[in-house]
Amino acid sequence: MSTLRGEPRVKDLSAGLPPEREQVVTSCPPVPAWTENLLFTPYDPTHNIGMWLHLGTVADAWELWEDRALVTLPDGEGVLSMWAYHRTDPARRPAGANLRFECLEPFRRWRVTFDGFCLRTPQESMRTGLVRDGEKVRLQLDLDIECATPVWDAHTAAAAATGRGGMDQQQWAKEHYEQLYRARGTVRWGRREVTFDDTGWRDHSRGPRGDDSVNGWGGHVIAGCLFPGTGRAFGLSRYWSTDGTVTLEGGYVVEAGELTHAQVVDVPRLDGLVASGEVLPFGLARQDRRLELTATTRTGLWTTFAGGLPYGVASPGRAYAINWTSCDWDGDVGH
Repeated sequence: MSTLRGEPRVKDLSAGLPPEREQVVTSCPPVPAWTENLLFTPYDPTHNIGMWLHLGTVADAWELWEDRALVTLPDGEGVLSMWAYHRTDPARRPAGANLRFECLEPFRRWRVTFDGFCLRTPQESMRTGLVRDGEKVRLQLDLDIECATPVWDAHTAAAAATGRGGMDQQQWAKEHYEQLYRARGTVRWGRREVTFDDTGWRDHSRGPRGDDSVNGWGGHVIAGCLFPGTGRAFGLSRYWSTDGTVTLEGGYVVEAGELTHAQVVDVPRLDGLVASGEVLPFGLARQDRRLELTATTRTGLWTTFAGGLPYGVASPGRAYAINWTSCDWDGDVGH
């Protein structure tokens, strides 16, 4: 297996989580609106292609898998989107009608594949309104995922001295962890095909996520960045209620293969819908060291923070902005 330039293969990336946490459960727990959700968000800066690929069980209809794909295309070609529901054979799960995630080695290797037709929408149309029906384009993905950092578990992070709140206060899940990775493979849409090779962020959550999961929700910021030149990385999250109270917060820094929990000092707040060029500040503190970085948006897309997360932005409505950025850490560039 290949490794990041300049970094040996880290022996253990699980952060103490058991391997079965990487698998999906085989029967629904007796909890109303219980769901399981997995997300991959790879980005290739050479082609300026970003992806938001989500698989999850449906609240109160656990036998159905929802697969969602959002892909920003290069050269002003717009955004591809797809949303479907499927009674997936247990042997293929986690998977939906078109999208599949295969765990090849827990906390180390995954494969992400997609083959289906997506709606093409101009990026500006998505920014200014809900997505409307139109041209369909076939999309095919085949990506090998090589995990590069230890897992960051939100429950452990919140309970650390550098964290705040807790998973027990969340209405969208009771278990949640994240990890950064390298992604390599091919992306085909229409008549175009490119070689994909860079980095990404993933998560895995379990717990109740019903219609009331947004009640009291004030907002959140999640970020993760891997610097492949050195293997360094950082990540953070902050969730708050409608009155501004932080309900979950934690950050981390990875250096020399070791993950250290960090206090979240600064995160950007959404005050506009910007497709590119927006400068976003991030600040973390650990012991007597501070890490202050800025990231610049390369491309982005949007959903409306309402029931079902409709693609595009409803007016009036709360927006969920998905950004892919470039970030410089002492000359080392990550995304």
